[in-house]
Amino acid sequence: MRNPILAAFALAALLGSTSLAAEKAKSRYLVIAPHSPEQCLAVLDDVNEHDKALLKKIDWGCMAGDHTAYLEVSADSSEAALASLPEKSRASARAVKLGKFTPEQIKQFHASK
Repeated sequence: MRNPILAAFALAALLGSTSLAAEKAKSRYLVIAPHSPEQCLAVLDDVNEHDKALLKKIDWGCMAGDHTAYLEVSADSSEAALASLPEKSRASARAVKLGKFTPEQIKQFHASK
């Protein structure tokens, strides 16, 4: 390209689509990290010390008696999703890969019965 402005826009578009493709390659996971009532305050302290931004992202069931942290993350694998948590919380945690169904898929499920 002879026009440097057009070349810059083309490069920006290429880089933008590359990062978008990389983000699309990641899957969504629900990270579920249970703990006991006795562990609750220590878990909260651990998350707070690990990453204050993470503390804001986690939904907690503790006030309803469900001592579990719930976190939705985009990650390349379940292991990468679990790595979002402080190390102490990973042993009891699990990461569930999330997905969606379309009405067409549901029809196909019924048809295959």
